[in-house]
Amino acid sequence: MRKIPVTRDGKKGSETILISSEDVVKLDFIRKHEYLVHTLDEVFYYSNSPDAFEEWLYEDGFRLIDQNNLVNMNYITQYDTVKGTVYLGTPDNQRQKSASAARIHREHILNVMEMLRIASSEQESSASRGSDFRDKLRDVIPLNDDDQFHRSYAMIQAIYERTRAEKLLEQSEQRYKSLYENNPDGICSFDIEGNFISVNPAAERITGYPADELMQKSMKQIIVPEAFEQWQQSFMKAVRGGTDIYRISFLHKLGHPVPLSLLTVPIVVDDDIAGVYVIFKDISEEKRAEELLIKSEKLSVVGQLAAGVAHEIRNPLTSLKGFVQLLKSKTSEHDFYYDIMLSELERINFIVSEFLVIAKPQAVYFQPKELKDILANTIILLNSQATMKNVTIQSRMDKQVPPILCDENQIKQVCINILTNSIDAMPGGGDITVEIHPNGDGEIALIFTDTGSGIPEDRIPRLGEPFYTTKEKGTGLGLMVSYRIIENHHGRINIQSRLNLGTIVEIILPTYEENKKPPYQ
Repeated sequence: MRKIPVTRDGKKGSETILISSEDVVKLDFIRKHEYLVHTLDEVFYYSNSPDAFEEWLYEDGFRLIDQNNLVNMNYITQYDTVKGTVYLGTPDNQRQKSASAARIHREHILNVMEMLRIASSEQESSASRGSDFRDKLRDVIPLNDDDQFHRSYAMIQAIYERTRAEKLLEQSEQRYKSLYENNPDGICSFDIEGNFISVNPAAERITGYPADELMQKSMKQIIVPEAFEQWQQSFMKAVRGGTDIYRISFLHKLGHPVPLSLLTVPIVVDDDIAGVYVIFKDISEEKRAEELLIKSEKLSVVGQLAAGVAHEIRNPLTSLKGFVQLLKSKTSEHDFYYDIMLSELERINFIVSEFLVIAKPQAVYFQPKELKDILANTIILLNSQATMKNVTIQSRMDKQVPPILCDENQIKQVCINILTNSIDAMPGGGDITVEIHPNGDGEIALIFTDTGSGIPEDRIPRLGEPFYTTKEKGTGLGLMVSYRIIENHHGRINIQSRLNLGTIVEIILPTYEENKKPPYQ
């Protein structure tokens, strides 16, 4: 290579470099030498690298000719260096997936060799530990050999830990989603302003609102007014990082209040409170059971008191009744007054008898009986009283009603008490409908429906309490006795009523097959 001057139009210009063919050969040699040195440095680095590496040959096909030990450690099946085939992990259930990954692996290396450049890619493989992970084919270095670029080194960096973390995160999200969507308790999330973020299916079921409709409402619209202040205090406590458990009532979509047990907890993200979780469940049945327990305890206390009072009253009552009858037999001058006295004494005696029923079980005989027959006889007994007050009694009974195990006289007494109450609730006349049908789960439903004046909703929970009555001349003992009888027959009484529309009394009793053991032990 030498410099020569260049002359144009007779004038001497700048010097020009003239490169001969000999110089070209030298430059090519230098370039190849520099590339080889660089390549040898790379090979030395990869040979001592903590990552796996491979050497590929592009000659009469395309095959793997060498690999370091880390390749063997990371994969279930080693590369076949003889046949030049590649399977990145080959258990039977993963061979197709592994072969596909190997094909992508080969294509990537081939493309890099054709373009003579360094590149990176990621692909799925199977680790020797049996879990899917991803490889990062980080570097493909084309190597010059005999003036032909037909060999390369491929660096394989297993990014197992990252993939494992990603899968653990995905599994955690799936577990959370399953717990959230399948939880029998209602779960709602709120932002710190108190706006809905999400609701689960149980929350929809308990509230009666579909999710999209519920999330458009504010809590002030669905919580009963007297409980809203308590809700606000609990919510703000959660926003400050605390938790709270309490009972509250909200308004169902149909308009009736539903008692809830409610838990508020903060939603913490990166050590900051981002919102509030509210977890709740319907405790209607639990509350009803508590009320029944309280009522049962009251009945027990009253029963013990009644037993003593009844005996103390009955003795002088018997004497009074005897003397009145004696006076009446000796003179007829005051018969009118004697009759009134005897009538009132009989009423007192009746009340004392009911006291004794409350106090302890009487001599009863439990036998399999047809509830239809008991009810039919009761209706016949009360028909004349109903007709006098312009009340009609209709019965609807299924043909196939299983027998019950009961004391016939006690069940008849319950029917008389309820029918009498219905008749008294319709002084201007009306209709009573009595239905009997199997209720499923080995139970029979006996339902009395009247068109009377109804009972205020706030008084319904007190029905059955001692001496509590809605009738002007009632004693409050009839329903109390009825509750006790049905309880002793392993049944239950439910009462629904609306003012000026009427009352529904539902009695649930077990069938004979479900209740072969006598209630009295």
